Amino acid sequence: MNILKLTRCLFILPFAWLESIRGKNRDFVTNFQSCRTYSKKVLKSMGLSLHVEGAEYLKGLSSVYFVCNHQGTLDPALICASCPFPLHFISKKQNEKIPVLGQWAQNIKTIHFDRETREGNISMLRETLRYLKQKENILIFPEGTRSKQDAMNPFKKNSLKAAYMAKASIVPITINGAYCLDRNDISVKTLSIYYHRPIFYEDYKDISADDLSSQVHEIIESQIIQHERL
Repeated sequence: MNILKLTRCLFILPFAWLESIRGKNRDFVTNFQSCRTYSKKVLKSMGLSLHVEGAEYLKGLSSVYFVCNHQGTLDPALICASCPFPLHFISKKQNEKIPVLGQWAQNIKTIHFDRETREGNISMLRETLRYLKQKENILIFPEGTRSKQDAMNPFKKNSLKAAYMAKASIVPITINGAYCLDRNDISVKTLSIYYHRPIFYEDYKDISADDLSSQVHEIIESQIIQHERL
């Protein structure tokens, strides 16, 4: 863990905690907007800038299934700070108990699930489909865990199943440098996020799940920047 970067944003935590408590009585959209504001504040306090590309591809879209690589602890902050419209995250159940962040996750209606059980996975799928059918947007980290490096891990099996079932548009996302809080041997000042062109249901409905998973993995991987160690 990069303690220096972490200590730079500690002064924000009391305000973020109070805002998360207030968020219990607020609607999802208002809470996401607040989350966006605090995500930008956290990045700025750490001395990090964020470069965004491809956001213009998102205009007019709804019921989007975002598929993103999972580099590190800062991943959700990059998403919240850059996405032009609200979305829900899919996350493992353990993250629900993280102080401050757990309450924020509840405020933006994150789908927490026990990924080790069949029941947990079925519940997650149902909730994901419910949101997508309501024209809301979902983000999944299909690697399932942080890579803490530039190289990606393989996608978990059936990670794109909900998109098929909801006939949702898939938008691959590439994030770069977001593991800088998790490691001390990488110096990163500019993080980047790249929203790729959407893949519409008509374009992938006849493609097998395995082939689509490989295709999306390759798209995300194509924009990864290799960082040098100190």
